[in-house]
Amino acid sequence: MKIFCFNFFFVCLSLVGQAQVFTLEQCVNRAISSNLTLQQTQLNVGLAKINRLQAVGGMLPNLNAQASHGYNWGQRIDQFTNEFATERIQSNNLGLSTNVNLFNGFSQLNTLRQADINLAKSQMDLEKMRNDIALNAAAAYLSVLMSKELEAIAQSNRINSQQQVERSERLWKAGSIAEGALNDAKTQLASDESAWVNANNNTKLALLDLGQYMRLTADELSQFDIAVGDQANDVPDPTVEGVDVLVAMAARTLPEIKSAQLQLEAAEKGVLIAKGAALPSLSASASFGSGYSGAAQVLTGSPDISTLPIGYVLGSNEVVVTPQPVYQDDDFATKAFGDQLQDNVNKALFFTLTIPIFNGFANTASIKRAEINKLNAELAQAQTTQTLTNEVQRAYANSRAAYAAYQATLVSTEAAKKSFDWAQVRYEQGLAQSMEYTTARTFYDNARSNLARTKYDYIFKRRILDFYLGKSILGQ
Repeated sequence: MKIFCFNFFFVCLSLVGQAQVFTLEQCVNRAISSNLTLQQTQLNVGLAKINRLQAVGGMLPNLNAQASHGYNWGQRIDQFTNEFATERIQSNNLGLSTNVNLFNGFSQLNTLRQADINLAKSQMDLEKMRNDIALNAAAAYLSVLMSKELEAIAQSNRINSQQQVERSERLWKAGSIAEGALNDAKTQLASDESAWVNANNNTKLALLDLGQYMRLTADELSQFDIAVGDQANDVPDPTVEGVDVLVAMAARTLPEIKSAQLQLEAAEKGVLIAKGAALPSLSASASFGSGYSGAAQVLTGSPDISTLPIGYVLGSNEVVVTPQPVYQDDDFATKAFGDQLQDNVNKALFFTLTIPIFNGFANTASIKRAEINKLNAELAQAQTTQTLTNEVQRAYANSRAAYAAYQATLVSTEAAKKSFDWAQVRYEQGLAQSMEYTTARTFYDNARSNLARTKYDYIFKRRILDFYLGKSILGQ
């Protein structure tokens, strides 16, 4: 049992300290999902959807319900009995009303179309930001790969120098070499140790930069690493379409070009909206309501009958009387709420024609502003197209130059390796001085380092061309 617990403890400890290895695709996806600026852009897409919903609603009739409950004091004419009331009166008003624009110069229709365009543009802007994040993440990932390769070179040199020191110690003890040769080997080992430490630190810093761009937590950063796989040796084919083909492909696929075109279309709709506001508009409105008044009374009792003189008979002067009902306060009661609502129903239907004549040049100014916005959008579209063309041409030239530099470094590295192999054989056979060996190895080390740098520089610049061709930055 003790042995089992002991082994279980160390298994758990090894799992806790296990590095979290990310592939290029995982790094890109994590960077995209955690980027704060991208999240803000996603909110802009949400706002564009809300604006479109509002534009749709603006074309529909509105419907509003209203209700009021109040009291009045003092002499007034009650709106439901049309009689003077001097006591406190309770009243209620209930109603529904609606309004719809029948014609307003197609402004609402163009507003809806503009909202659709703005929504599509915000989605293109979001896609462009995703592409930018993916490119930056891929560049940071390749930087880590290059740092790891340089670290591996430094590690190989350190091991090789350690072996040379051990060999020199044996030869010195045997009296085959002078002590100075041994000291030279130890000096080289110390230099290689320092170079390895620097290379190791550079790898850690490159991992830190990538991890921070991915917004990893502190715990994740402490265990973060990347998968090397075959990408370290995967040098893409330099063959690529001509620069004109690249420009045409990029113009068809990249979201920034589509965004600029959509911005121009939205500006054109803005001109139509402004012109529509200067045209006559026709609207219809309707209402339905009823109410209740505490002053409305109904007879509930029987009145007393009295006589009321109304004149005299000619000749006899006999008084002529007529029956006159006399009502008491308790003969009346307030009319029921439901009966009043039924009896006080009122309906209305109106059509309103508005013809703009003069409004302080507001419509004229709106049209001029919209036309200027359209010109700005045209210039922005041209600028975006020109910028993209320049970027593609520069990326094409950079890729070709990077490949040429990689090929030249590859040739120089092979030559430096042959010189180093020959110097190493001569040094081990005692036919060459340590200075000759050290010089050859220094040239070979520099060549290998330059080869790693030019290789990853070319890989990234070649992937940018693939991106302009509509391919994934992941190289899949």
